Amino acid sequence: MTSEQLNALINDLASDFAPMVKKIEATKIKTTQNNYGDYLRLLGMANGDKVKGNLFALAMIKAGANTQGVGSALKICFGE
Repeated sequence: MTSEQLNALINDLASDFAPMVKKIEATKIKTTQNNYGDYLRLLGMANGDKVKGNLFALAMIKAGANTQGVGSALKICFGE
């Protein structure tokens, strides 16, 4: 996969994640620090695949997700 194809994939995924990320970030009552619990739930769609999880994480951040929240979710999900 070329870097252009990878960027296109991340942009497409970011568009898909954007409504969910906006809803998460707009929530007034936070249940976990930096919403990591909500991002962990979204990372669950990677079904344990670390490569997919990292792509999803990049796409969520591009869609406006809290970087620290996504990072915490990645650590929990994949031990990074």
